[in-house]
Amino acid sequence: MDFSQCSCSGKSLARLVRPAVMAILAREPAHGYRIAQHLQELAMFKDQSPDPTGIYRLLKDMEDEGLMVSNWDLTDSGPAKRRYALTKTGRACLSRWVRTLEDYGRAIAELLDIMRRPA
Repeated sequence: MDFSQCSCSGKSLARLVRPAVMAILAREPAHGYRIAQHLQELAMFKDQSPDPTGIYRLLKDMEDEGLMVSNWDLTDSGPAKRRYALTKTGRACLSRWVRTLEDYGRAIAELLDIMRRPA
């Protein structure tokens, strides 16, 4: 059986793009291209590149939700680029993500322990 498209392959990790983007922006404001570069370095994208269109759509959605703000950066030579930064609400949301993922981590560790035990 081919499990490459099964959820057991880890394809659902794409749902973690939102907290990953927030973690990147918590370090410093960034352009969308730079965010995509950081995402590419994460294990969840080991076999594929992040979808640039999807990233920009996510950034817009997160800005609409008040989690981040953007402005036009005109300092570089070349075309203007949007620069994204977390808001206070975005930082609070990221803190909640940390707690949620820590809880998931404990639950996953427990599940792995059960799965590895001999029957």
